[in-house]
Amino acid sequence: MADENELKINARGLSAPGPRLMVKTALEENPRRSLRVVVSNTEAAEDLNAYVAEIGATAKVDQVGEEFHVFVDFGDN
Repeated sequence: MADENELKINARGLSAPGPRLMVKTALEENPRRSLRVVVSNTEAAEDLNAYVAEIGATAKVDQVGEEFHVFVDFGDN
């Protein structure tokens, strides 16, 4: 599922809104790029999910062990 064009962000250990701010900064530098963000808690995953909807993308959240992987997709670019 991962591809070489996917930007990976390690936001483990950060509480909301930390991961959201990391994603916002990454998207300013790499607009409309697909992302995989790894977070450590449900609140951060939910906050990212809400942010992604606000910016017009879709998110899929998978729990992997104790972590959450948030996949952000902008659809056809």
